[in-house]
Amino acid sequence: MQGTILVIDGVSTNRIVLKVQLTAACFQVLQADSLSAAMALMKDNRPDLVLTAMSLPDGDAADVKRALDRMQHGAGVPVIALSANNDRGPRIMALSAGIDEVLPQPVDDMILQARIRSLLRMRMQEDDLHLREDGVAAFVMAPKDATGGQISQSDASVALVCHDLQTAHKWKARLGASVGYSLRAYNVDAIQDLMRTPVPDVIVIELNEQSAGMALRLLADLRARISTRDSVVIAVPNPADAGIAAEALDRGAHDVLHCGFQVDELALRINTQLQHQHRAEMIRNNLRDGYRAAMRDPMTGLYNRRYARPFLEQVTQDAQCAGSNFAVMVADLDHFKHINDAHGHPVGDAVLIEAARRLQAELRGCDLLARIGGEEFMLVLPNLRRDEVTTMANRLCRAINAAPFVVKGCAAPLDVTISIGAIVGGQGERQLSSEELFSAADRALYEAKNAGRNQAVIKGLPQSAAA
Repeated sequence: MQGTILVIDGVSTNRIVLKVQLTAACFQVLQADSLSAAMALMKDNRPDLVLTAMSLPDGDAADVKRALDRMQHGAGVPVIALSANNDRGPRIMALSAGIDEVLPQPVDDMILQARIRSLLRMRMQEDDLHLREDGVAAFVMAPKDATGGQISQSDASVALVCHDLQTAHKWKARLGASVGYSLRAYNVDAIQDLMRTPVPDVIVIELNEQSAGMALRLLADLRARISTRDSVVIAVPNPADAGIAAEALDRGAHDVLHCGFQVDELALRINTQLQHQHRAEMIRNNLRDGYRAAMRDPMTGLYNRRYARPFLEQVTQDAQCAGSNFAVMVADLDHFKHINDAHGHPVGDAVLIEAARRLQAELRGCDLLARIGGEEFMLVLPNLRRDEVTTMANRLCRAINAAPFVVKGCAAPLDVTISIGAIVGGQGERQLSSEELFSAADRALYEAKNAGRNQAVIKGLPQSAAA
């Protein structure tokens, strides 16, 4: 089955016809003859989409939408309303109430099926984003609220792409009286101009009899390109054409004006789609922030152990493939406990932050510096020979001990030193796990500590690890 659709209609004949249509398309169909019956059914069932009559014995489509939003597993479920009369006023009111689509009865099966597919795709994408957001929230602090406010019209841009530039400018003039978005007019073959940065937030494409083929190809192209894949695409068959509207939806249009160009409806659909886009972007930002927080040490800003281990695994694999060497270092600030005990943890934290800054300043762009606990750091350095590793380790020691640390809250500058253990691996050697490499570097660190600290000990891989 493609999904579950709840059909709500007080007329049994309408329910039967819709069930036949939807079952033929491999949907599971639930039926209710009223709003109250539908809500009772929803207690034990979660439909993927609701298809409701505009008017019900105990309410209307807007009441269905409000009731769904109040239910824990109903919010966000797409709603299509079927209207006995194709009147513009009631359709606009329904769309304003949050109904995703309003179609006239008798409903055209082609446009109904295409609209269902389109809304279910959008729903699955949103569910996927929320699922990943929930996964990130499980191991980091709760992300910023992703419900989002209203996007300012002055912050969004809309491109109007028509068969000819004259029509595009006419649409721009008519739409400009209703919205505050930045509007731009384009000819359908001016794709290079359309792709120029910044790309529009919304792209409205006219599909008329002369340019429908070119416009549909453009629509598919826009949805496939990296630069425009997050732009909202709204198709406008002009004049209305159910077949072209259905094909536009199947080619990836986010929305379609199946009744042709109408200013008030287009303005409403643009606004609704921008709100969807805004919420999705907030969730994506939360995901990026969440993943970043999960992989970063909040105090120093360095990567943490969770990130460093997979990075090291990748470096070892790359070294084996390229026949190059690499180094793994474990570094530890000497007598750090004494700093904390004598001056307090705020001073100790400041020392760690400055030490991280000094170490990072010595590294190349391809190198990794991570804080892996307390005063301990891990470094992964690709493409370094043994002599270069020695030079780098000595530079890192000097970066710490060459100048005292001037720390707020501490009366006198602090002399700080660091000990480093390094392992050189790579060409001609058996690939070790990150844990084995870390352990070998840690043993070299203890040698540096036992030899008097403030120095580096560089080792090759243990003999047991040789190829």
